[in-house]
Amino acid sequence: MLFRSRQKFESPKPSLVRPFPDHICESESNCPVCKKFINQNSKWRGIKTTQKKKNEVKPITITNRLGQLSMTLPRIDDQKRWAGYAGLAGTAKKIAKLIPNCRYYVEPFAGTAKVFQELLNSNTFCAQDYILNDTSVFVKDWLVENFADKGLNVRITMQDFIECIKTWDNPWTVFLIDGPWFKGNYQQGFSSFNRESVKAYDEEILKVCRNIRGKFIIVSRKENKIYLESEFNHKLVKSIYVVSGKYPKVLITTNLDLKK
Repeated sequence: MLFRSRQKFESPKPSLVRPFPDHICESESNCPVCKKFINQNSKWRGIKTTQKKKNEVKPITITNRLGQLSMTLPRIDDQKRWAGYAGLAGTAKKIAKLIPNCRYYVEPFAGTAKVFQELLNSNTFCAQDYILNDTSVFVKDWLVENFADKGLNVRITMQDFIECIKTWDNPWTVFLIDGPWFKGNYQQGFSSFNRESVKAYDEEILKVCRNIRGKFIIVSRKENKIYLESEFNHKLVKSIYVVSGKYPKVLITTNLDLKK
């Protein structure tokens, strides 16, 4: 039977996860593996920080300004930190309102699962099972610690996104597909990027979506021509908060009827 998610989802106490799943050290400053990772990434996508450096080898679960769970990321060096884990924080609530009741709700690229979190807080959405999939061990461990065994029917998986979609595809499934937007965002020791390019991801996603029986919502950059030129329905969704002086928009590509 379908169940209705009425109970407000409460954020658990902060928990720790491993950004380097197969590597453990006591001091990154004296560790050759950590030094190599830091040197390779120290000139890329960093935000200057004057905060005193802490032990940030293991990210901590945090709650963002919208009440959604997210995670801190490791410091690049003493002067820079990662900008933050990419996600749909500002658009998740609006996207969640587009998702119909279903038997299976599936995120093939779960990340920090912002839309899933908004669905849990909904008083109207119903689903039998939630499947959160990600090929990053770092992300998978974080999802398990924060969402598994919380009294919900949540399954955490680590399949390739194509395999995940084919596994759960049926007429009663809704897929929320938020694939990689920029390859550079995945040039980190805790991320997973296993295609040649973002374009390759987009083309595979579109190809599989043309043949599935379920419903899907693809989220991408608003300038993404591969999705814009497809035969499916499109909608721009504006973030509810400002980033760099603007309200950013994302592109929704879907086989749902957006006129309803």
